[in-house]
Amino acid sequence: MQNLAPRVWPNESRIGFCWLPADRPKSECQMKEGNPFESFWNELNVSFVDTTTYQLHYDEYSVNQWQKLFPADRYPVLALKGAPASYPMLAEHRQLQKYMTWSEQIMDEVRQHQKKLFNNEPYIGIHLRNDIDWERSCTNVESYKTRSYMASPQCLDQLGASTNSYVTHKICYPSDEEILRLLKNIVLRTRIRNIYVATDKRPMIKEIEEHLAAQRVYVTHLDPWLPVIDVAMLAHADYFIGNCVSSFTSVIKRARDVHDLPTAFWGFSN
Repeated sequence: MQNLAPRVWPNESRIGFCWLPADRPKSECQMKEGNPFESFWNELNVSFVDTTTYQLHYDEYSVNQWQKLFPADRYPVLALKGAPASYPMLAEHRQLQKYMTWSEQIMDEVRQHQKKLFNNEPYIGIHLRNDIDWERSCTNVESYKTRSYMASPQCLDQLGASTNSYVTHKICYPSDEEILRLLKNIVLRTRIRNIYVATDKRPMIKEIEEHLAAQRVYVTHLDPWLPVIDVAMLAHADYFIGNCVSSFTSVIKRARDVHDLPTAFWGFSN
């Protein structure tokens, strides 16, 4: 962005790309609407002068269509709002995570936090997705009667294709009671008393400390300026509990699966 963008992708040429059905207006392509889109583009100091929509796929059979519709001489940069891949991620692609490694800069920071927060002792990492946008996304989820809502296949695939289980509100937006129930079970099972919380809104530190007072847990919420630090901290936790529907959780689970580290899900695991 510092060296190439001013020449290859000047401010007046910055167009955002959104996948939208053909019958939807271009005005619905809001590149900076929602989390983490606004913070992502603002961090790069990018503003868009226009947007465009597309209905193309991302496989090798669509390459010629992409090149025909968006030739490189007119569109030197394809700034996509969503990742150019199937969503949710196909099961056969999850194994590709093993080729992704953390930078030394990220790992140095993770090790510093593990030492400072937990004195390098074991810890349980939990992801709480409880902001208002997520609550709204989960409101009517049971009426969809689907096994594939956002990242939900990461847990529902474990049940096998023969079951009729669908995404429930409890899985998508678990109550405080469900969060405290499962967390206590994991604490008792593992005898780990350090808890690291990553969340987009409410860390529930007081509620957790009160509910697990007899277990004398230590609960901390780092809230780093760079969300990937939370991802890395949770990926390296001794045990992890996440939200089955959340793509944030799915990145963590894939990283943990590479190293056979245990993962549980709110509203799904015992």
